[in-house]
Amino acid sequence: MSLARFGKLSAVAAVMTAALAGASAPAVASNYIPVDLPMTSTGAHGLGCAGEVWGVGNVYPDGDVPGTVDLQLKGWLKVLGVPAPWCSVTATVHWRNLDTGAAGEGSVFLGRGNGMPFFWVAPQLGNVRLVTGAGRVTFTIDTGLPHTESVTTFAVY
Repeated sequence: MSLARFGKLSAVAAVMTAALAGASAPAVASNYIPVDLPMTSTGAHGLGCAGEVWGVGNVYPDGDVPGTVDLQLKGWLKVLGVPAPWCSVTATVHWRNLDTGAAGEGSVFLGRGNGMPFFWVAPQLGNVRLVTGAGRVTFTIDTGLPHTESVTTFAVY
């Protein structure tokens, strides 16, 4: 095969691949706005356990369910600063919509591996979806154990 013919075939293949990739992409990609729930230091269940819990997530201005926040709660649960598999805590996110007055909560269990065999590599994770309605919403992390305050407010669409 000549070099010129190989170049033409390569160009045609590249155009076909790009067209196929463009056709398979979603028509409209959902935008999102990242949000953070501040870290709280907390006691935890288990011998000598304590740690930190915080949240990261997204609000979707054009999402499938208006007024929804998807959060991933994260927790480093430790004994003397070393991650410990026997430590656990239930993190609850309380929310109040300041515009509508609606309120609610969502909880997730963090600890005892949460399916992660290498507990010392990454924090324990749990996901929660909160349907708060659109407006300015205040979020508070509570563990039911002694902890520092974690409160934040942001707009939900």
